[in-house]
Amino acid sequence: MTSTRTGTSAEKSENDRYGSFSVDQVPPDVAPLTVEVDEAIERLGMGRFQTDILFAAGLCFAADAMEILLLSFLSVVLKGEWDLAEQQVNTLFSVVFAGAMVGTLVLSPLGDVIGRRPVFTITAATISIFGIGTAFCQTYNWLLFTRFMVGFGVGGLTVPFDTLAEFVPNSNRGTNLLEIEFFWTAGTLLVPVVAWYTLGDSSSPGSWPLFVFICAVPCVFSTALGLLLVPESPMWLVTQSRQEEALRIVRKAAARNGLDPLSVFPEGTELIDGDHKVEERSSIWDLFSPKWLKITLLLWGVWFGLSFLYYGVIIAVTIVFSVHLEDDDDQEGNYDFDYGAIFISASAEIFGLIVVLFTIDRYGRISTQSVAYLIGGGSCLLFLLAASTNASRIILLILAFLTRMAMMGLITAKLAWQLPETAGKSMGASHETSEKVSTPQDGRTPYQQM
Repeated sequence: MTSTRTGTSAEKSENDRYGSFSVDQVPPDVAPLTVEVDEAIERLGMGRFQTDILFAAGLCFAADAMEILLLSFLSVVLKGEWDLAEQQVNTLFSVVFAGAMVGTLVLSPLGDVIGRRPVFTITAATISIFGIGTAFCQTYNWLLFTRFMVGFGVGGLTVPFDTLAEFVPNSNRGTNLLEIEFFWTAGTLLVPVVAWYTLGDSSSPGSWPLFVFICAVPCVFSTALGLLLVPESPMWLVTQSRQEEALRIVRKAAARNGLDPLSVFPEGTELIDGDHKVEERSSIWDLFSPKWLKITLLLWGVWFGLSFLYYGVIIAVTIVFSVHLEDDDDQEGNYDFDYGAIFISASAEIFGLIVVLFTIDRYGRISTQSVAYLIGGGSCLLFLLAASTNASRIILLILAFLTRMAMMGLITAKLAWQLPETAGKSMGASHETSEKVSTPQDGRTPYQQM
């Protein structure tokens, strides 16, 4: 990097965010360095820079949780207000996941083509715009369109997660990537609170447009923070032969973390892509080769089970703890929700996440995930059986709590896919949609780290 680049407006803006420094002050006796990009991230350590990105990406995750969970409230309300048939209600759920599947197929590989930062912005902006747009829908078809587009944005949330992962040192990656799930849990806790405040009940009906509007607010802030605080991934820049830009970003990140950027990355430092030296590139079809077919099908089954069980549970819990007053057709608010039970069951995810944080390193990802599946699946079965036999509220609440607590153990499946490689990573990332998309990394497979 040369000093002539410090005069641009983009450089000035980044200096304002991460601190400024002058390459003219470099001591002449500092030896040049050749640094692999992973090593450069290690040199940054953990600090305010990663916290900024965690907060921006975390709000996206909170928005994901809120946009999915709000459907379980919205479907009950609109079933009465719009006189929707059961099939129409089911379609309202399915269209979001259909949008997420399309969004994963489009936005994730786009992150490998045009970069992490623009796709981060596109993802957050899409959820924000169409999340708010849902509040202004007056017809069922428009509602389906806006929810499909929200799902499309949700499908791109692999990219904000990758952006965070690529700025976190390998030595801190496991636990720190789990911390983003606290934002998800915060989102699931906020939805029943917002619903209680805006929807009310049969005795004091509220406003569903206000409900969905407020639920879209976190992603609006995520969009703004993404634009202000999140730079392009140095890992991606290096794969595009844009080493100078990558070096400028890691220097500013070092300054943001309170380090001397010119001591950490002296003048003459060159970033190299040490993890992508294999020229032969793999394709998605290699997953179906005899060597990888078995593990491909097994992992797809695991991801399908994760998606089916988790999303099914969070939607089912809300519906079980709600009442649709079909006989009161003349009543404006023809629904009742047990907001307390829904909130308590959602709070179980906090305990589940804490348990995972203390057990994943001791017992491993596979063991932790297997136990979580066993407890979660068993509790879910008992919960649904109890609901079908009109069991008492306390029994339903205990089973719902156990089920949702176990569900957070399943997030360990994500960590099994977090590789240090960048090229192809967004395309290879999986997200909680009803279908999962995965590709091998350059010269490696997405299973090599398991």
